[in-house]
Amino acid sequence: MSILLDSTWLKENLDDSNSVVLDIRSPREYNSAHIPNSRLVPYDKILSFTDSTSYFDLASKEQIEELLSILGINNESTLVICGDRGGATASRLFWSLAYYGLSVKFLDISFSKWMSLGYPVTDKVETFANSNFVINQSQLDFKVDHEYVLSKINDSSSVLVDTRSPEEFNGIIAAGPKSGRIPNSKNFPWEAAVGDDGFIFKNIEHMNSLFEESGITKDKEIICYCQVGERASHTFVALQICGYNNVKIYDRSFADWSTRDNLPIEG
Repeated sequence: MSILLDSTWLKENLDDSNSVVLDIRSPREYNSAHIPNSRLVPYDKILSFTDSTSYFDLASKEQIEELLSILGINNESTLVICGDRGGATASRLFWSLAYYGLSVKFLDISFSKWMSLGYPVTDKVETFANSNFVINQSQLDFKVDHEYVLSKINDSSSVLVDTRSPEEFNGIIAAGPKSGRIPNSKNFPWEAAVGDDGFIFKNIEHMNSLFEESGITKDKEIICYCQVGERASHTFVALQICGYNNVKIYDRSFADWSTRDNLPIEG
């Protein structure tokens, strides 16, 4: 089943009650214009924060259930993710919901592209009756921690993919307390898979070529990371679109790795 949802289909089926569009843009952007019947998802509601760390975690099962209940979504709905500007935050939403086994699709174009095509939008903010959304599915094997990553550094059956910029990868700039990368990582900047002309992803053939040229092959376990886990989500979705079946994200990513004094760093 395809992850991407064709925007032409959605345009012609906006009244389909089985598909619910989740808009992860800012409240200001959403209130200005959004796809009819779409629901605004506040970004902080899909994250879990602590006061003592510089990173965030995936929201808990209970947090996701509460969020989707407040949005009036029922368990039979297919969730359609709508984002903008390359789709990194939208990808984080996709990954967060897919992790809990939910039925999720990704709108193939950005909201800006949707607007430019003259597709329907509204500034009317609807209210939806609360539901009682319950996650019955098992969590999928999409998330790993620093101990797991450490065990894979010298494992030839796994590939660590750093989706940050080349400058971050090479230690020229640092977004946290330390610069560098996890040893034996391959650099695949997340923007490399972003499509042209408002498409969230490049076509499958192009992405497959880019991954294979980078040594990211389908016979390996792929572990994506970035600074906190957002940019890695876009690469995670791109890999899944291309048929990679064993892809995980090191959530917390380098923000977590670089604060642990006992872990090795290259660069």
